[in-house]
Amino acid sequence: MKNIFSQISLKRIFSLFTISTTLMLIVVFFFACKQYFLYRHCEKLVDSSQQLLFQFTGIKEHINATLLNKKTLNSTELIKEIQGLDIQLQSILDDILVPEEFKLSFISQLDLVNITVSLRSIQNNTDTPSGGELSSLSTQLRNIQSKLNSFHMLISRYTQKQLLGLQQALVGLLAIVIAVVSIMLLVINKYITSPIIHYCKSLFPDESDNITLFSLHKTIENLAMGENEKAHVPNVSDTDELARLYRYSSIGHLLGGLSHELTNLSNGAINYTQAILDISTDLQLDSDSKQLLQKLFKEERKMSHLLTNMTTFTSGSKTGEAKALTVDELFEQVKSLVRGTFKNEGIELNIVLSDPAVMLNNHVGDLQLVILSALQNCRIALNRRYTTGGAGLKKISITLDETALSQHKVSINIQDNGAPPGSTRTDDNSQGSWHNINFCKAFLGTFDGSIDVRRNNDENNICTITIPLQSKQNT
Repeated sequence: MKNIFSQISLKRIFSLFTISTTLMLIVVFFFACKQYFLYRHCEKLVDSSQQLLFQFTGIKEHINATLLNKKTLNSTELIKEIQGLDIQLQSILDDILVPEEFKLSFISQLDLVNITVSLRSIQNNTDTPSGGELSSLSTQLRNIQSKLNSFHMLISRYTQKQLLGLQQALVGLLAIVIAVVSIMLLVINKYITSPIIHYCKSLFPDESDNITLFSLHKTIENLAMGENEKAHVPNVSDTDELARLYRYSSIGHLLGGLSHELTNLSNGAINYTQAILDISTDLQLDSDSKQLLQKLFKEERKMSHLLTNMTTFTSGSKTGEAKALTVDELFEQVKSLVRGTFKNEGIELNIVLSDPAVMLNNHVGDLQLVILSALQNCRIALNRRYTTGGAGLKKISITLDETALSQHKVSINIQDNGAPPGSTRTDDNSQGSWHNINFCKAFLGTFDGSIDVRRNNDENNICTITIPLQSKQNT
């Protein structure tokens, strides 16, 4: 990905991300509008069917009650009411939402004409209607009501199925949009936000805990005018590292504010899916549909958990004031952030903690940052050694030193079987692995921590990170 973005201008990248996000939101808005209009259309169709059934049932019951009481039918009024049903019947038959096979089993104008003819025959007959005429009329009324009842049930189920299908498509689309936007934000966070913050901190150490927009503005002016006399003039490797940190800090700053919104969207999608699961029995969904909904709900939960860990990591905190975590919780968050990358590159991560319940309350966020940096360098070393394939060969193990715990310290050993520190391939013009070890040492030294990288006889790289369990301010 780095090679791809290195060949594209920054303006084009931002334009591409903006256009992509806008198009995805337009698609989501289109489906939401379609869902709304389809709901209104279905509601209107079902109401029309219900009203037609209700009016015809009233006419039928009136005719039956009159004939049972041996009274004279007011055929003229009844015929007018039946003719009035023709308008509603025609509107239903002309509706494009009603499938053609439903229309074949539905009543037609001919059925209403037959009833009208029967009523006129009874009206014109001066004698008492014969049993055959009454039986024929009663049969016609029952057949029409039966067709109306069947049609109403069919159209109700059909419209519910249509709405549910579109709802599932909308939820799935929303999940895809959240995933794509998250990837975009990760790219922005990795290459833009973090380096800006880190570079501002290096220029304004007095404001390292609270970089302001004024500091950023002044930094950009210094870079543009070349008048920063206090700034250290780095060599080529330092420049590459500062550029990388500049991008990382920018992404963290942006993602820290947007991750909450993405979490809300993800939770909304989970709630929608849960609601569909709750009513799936009433909707009489088949087993395949229920299984798909369960899988969708499970994937959305995974996305929400990942976004929560991402929010915790990118939100940051003042030095030494991070929330206390156990060692197990610390590495669970780390694993969730690197799981996708390691899985794609075939890297096996094995974490063995002798005492996972050890509480960390000193620079937890800083330790997490260094561990992620160490894992990133392990990944670089492994990919340099195993340029192709490497399935099942790339391994990283993390262990906790029990001896250091007795000395009120946490010592974490990270081991990989990658290329030696500082090595490069003949076709690789980039820096060797562990190019930022000096930065890590300086960073850990600010709170009495240390980092050491060595290579053992088994040709494995070992990184040892040590920090005190409590800061000097707490002792």
